Amino acid sequence: MGITRIRRIKREIRVLGIASKPRGSLQTVVGVIYRGSLWLDGVLAINMRGDEASPTLRIAEMILESSHHPQIRVILLHRELLRGVRIDPYRLHLEVERPVIALSDDGGWPERREEAYSIGFKMEIGGERLKVLSIGLRSREAASILKVATREGEKLPEALRVAGLIASALDQKT
Repeated sequence: MGITRIRRIKREIRVLGIASKPRGSLQTVVGVIYRGSLWLDGVLAINMRGDEASPTLRIAEMILESSHHPQIRVILLHRELLRGVRIDPYRLHLEVERPVIALSDDGGWPERREEAYSIGFKMEIGGERLKVLSIGLRSREAASILKVATREGEKLPEALRVAGLIASALDQKT
């Protein structure tokens, strides 16, 4: 899959933020679909075993089986919100056929792959400098999407922030 071109990035662009939380031997993965930073559109969740052979494929299945899949334009990942789950952002991009924007405080994502267009850059969000890996999008489009998806003063795009809150709340219930 090559570069996805998004001609006009609307305020209501649907983004999917993914977070996880370990729960004993299980791993709960939560996906939150947000329209930009404006409102919540849907929630996805799956439980996986900690020794799951291919968590990326299970997460791709969760997305592809969702009724929201056709409307999702971009998938957002943040390395620090994916505790215990090793997601390969390149494979996710290829399986789901959507651009992936992966954020991190310190890098740590897998090296660039031949089959996917990717670019890394740094960006300030909410006063914090983050490393951004954009797979399937040009850096300018990725930066614009991150700006639209992040509320003023927040340190994360709204979909990632809410996915992290839900994953943490599920952890508290068990």
